[in-house]
Amino acid sequence: MSGDGAVDATTPTGAWLDRDANALAGVLHRYFDVVAERGEGSWLIDLEGRRYLDLAAGIAVANVGHCHPAVVAAIQRQAAALIHTSIVVHNQRNVELAERLGRQAPFLDEPRVFFCNSGAEAVDGAIKLARRTTGRPGVVAFTGAFHGRTLAATSLTTAKARYREGYGPLLPAVYHVPYCVPAPGRRGEADAVAAALAGLDELFTNEVVATEVAAMVVEPVLGEGGYVVPPVAWLEGLRERCDAHGILLVFDEVQCGVGRTGRFFAAQTFGVAPDVVLFAKGIASGLPLGGILAPRRLMDGWPAGAHGSTFGGNPVACAAALATLDVIESDDLCGRARVLGERARRRLRAASAEHPGVVVDVRGVGLMIGLELVDGQAVDAVLRRCLERGVIVISCGPHQEVVRLAPPLTISDEELDHGLDVLCEALGDLALEFNRRAGRAAS
Repeated sequence: MSGDGAVDATTPTGAWLDRDANALAGVLHRYFDVVAERGEGSWLIDLEGRRYLDLAAGIAVANVGHCHPAVVAAIQRQAAALIHTSIVVHNQRNVELAERLGRQAPFLDEPRVFFCNSGAEAVDGAIKLARRTTGRPGVVAFTGAFHGRTLAATSLTTAKARYREGYGPLLPAVYHVPYCVPAPGRRGEADAVAAALAGLDELFTNEVVATEVAAMVVEPVLGEGGYVVPPVAWLEGLRERCDAHGILLVFDEVQCGVGRTGRFFAAQTFGVAPDVVLFAKGIASGLPLGGILAPRRLMDGWPAGAHGSTFGGNPVACAAALATLDVIESDDLCGRARVLGERARRRLRAASAEHPGVVVDVRGVGLMIGLELVDGQAVDAVLRRCLERGVIVISCGPHQEVVRLAPPLTISDEELDHGLDVLCEALGDLALEFNRRAGRAAS
């Protein structure tokens, strides 16, 4: 939605956007031509002082809100003491964070952590870990998934064809099978599970034998692909097949982890234990940090020097993450995600009933909510209307047909209600426009 020429070049925002266009690579997409100057909790404030309620949270990154005082203080203290060590010496903060994260993953036996800088790097590292420890080349991924923008992560990604366009040949021995997507309202869920698992079994029969597959990499909740919550039975079916064939089940929780689904890890929300968990986004409140959690039996098969990272686990990012975890625990933000998520879905389902020609489906878990509309044009119109009224929402889905809500877990009841008011008003405006068009067509 950015770059539409609507910004006055004589304003501070226009001047900075002009500098941005001249200095930065245009390949980096932004949703909106807003230049943020600062963030406060659930709000972003631009150069002209306009306030925007941020229901995207930097795409599920600002889980404890923008510039939480505890996180800011932790960053300042650590930056004054020690910023970087790389692999030359050890530092305390990444040890402390690894211990904390291990305690958050009771479904893993003696968990160990590898730190990197992003979700895509975590995906790449998981592929290397799986291939090294199993001695197998194959990786199974799922249609509609988004795993990142590095070459290996792009090889697993099929959320949109344009993410892969022009980058072939991609990583070999990567196979894609259907993600389990129930019909709106979760109709025919059992049939959807059976069909998706049959597709996986067919892959093992016709394309690659299971004993040549090192890992299945799956988002427990589909993110960029449309905020789809799969049936638990499907995840259980993946677990059963991985157990039967000695395949590692890797949960990519880069977007759905760190409390977003109402438990710290989505694995706990669904009650399905993976072999490996990947995290990033919300872990350090915006500082670059990602990683891999896996049991000792796997990590011990990854010898020293077989993988590495110059910046991964740097002391400042880890200090931010430790403070983020403190806030999540002390404020019971996982519980808040469950309560507020249900509150938002009830409100949006009511709006869906009022505008059946506009809203196709309301879905989600915790504060990870997808509002599917009739098409991408409808979503674009809703996003613009919301922005005009000071609320930021973004989109996802293969055709950008889903309004994506991932607000800070710290959002107040009043802020959430305000955001939903604006969103529902935008849906009402869109429904009126649809009706006017239908009337003109009929006449």
